Amino acid sequence: MKLIRLLLLLAFCFLALPLAAQDGFVVMSLKGKVEAKAPGNKSVWQSVKVGDVLGQEHTVRTAFASYVKIMAAGKRLLSIDENSTRKLSQLASSQTAPAKGSASGRLLEYAAAQVKNTRSRQDEPVFGAVRGNTEVFSAVFPKNVVMTTEPLFEWVDGGEAGEYQFLLLDDGFDVVARASVEEHRLQYEGETLPALEEDREYFWRITRLSDGMDSDIQSFRILPADTIAAVREELTRLDEELTAMGADSVTLHLIRAIYFEKRGLYSDAFIEYKETVSLAPEVDEYREMLRGLLFRMKLYAEEEYLLPNHAE
Repeated sequence: MKLIRLLLLLAFCFLALPLAAQDGFVVMSLKGKVEAKAPGNKSVWQSVKVGDVLGQEHTVRTAFASYVKIMAAGKRLLSIDENSTRKLSQLASSQTAPAKGSASGRLLEYAAAQVKNTRSRQDEPVFGAVRGNTEVFSAVFPKNVVMTTEPLFEWVDGGEAGEYQFLLLDDGFDVVARASVEEHRLQYEGETLPALEEDREYFWRITRLSDGMDSDIQSFRILPADTIAAVREELTRLDEELTAMGADSVTLHLIRAIYFEKRGLYSDAFIEYKETVSLAPEVDEYREMLRGLLFRMKLYAEEEYLLPNHAE
């Protein structure tokens, strides 16, 4: 019964996704010098950025060692390789859309809308909880739901690194495990710690031994085995479809991040967004999407510790 409710909830999430502009071409990723021009004698070539929305009348050109991946009407990815000049209407008509019921389906449409909307959100003020001037010490991941019985636990500490006490409780608030740690993370291993169970909720916190300060308490639920198998199968099909469309590594990680985020798999989404940013550190839109994930997770004060900087 729990599985049925979960599947119905996931189905509802996708039915409720906002639609991208049906006739628009959203720039998802690019490398090097990419320009676009509208028809007309007075029209000039203008630089293209991630999140730009182009029309069918636009012509796109790429320079040497450059390329661009464009989402066409939220249905498929179009690729324009280096040293090419292509009119979008002609390029779109030469491509076939994914088969009905494919894994990409409405996810591509939603992904295009997310990238496009990120451009308009960058100048909006961010409102959130204010923690004052106290030192940041917070349990971070895992949170919400996860797909493994051996999750990676992570926390942030604005002070000097020291020794920590890890505490894990089950849904009856009985102690499952304790461990001493000298880093800001703990890879849970069933061989050395009590095995965790699928389809069960857990609670955890960290105690800083230097002053006895406790972090906030985080909770997470491990998905049932059949749900995990279904998600992994869908991810495999999604990767295959995107690869067939010519998706680059940046686009693959970006869409996987959006996929995980929509399903509440925030730890997995964070890893994929962070990889996207590391592959394209110059694209502020990707960084903004990662910032949006942290905001939805209420990790306001932790942002400076979790967001990769431009130098990484």
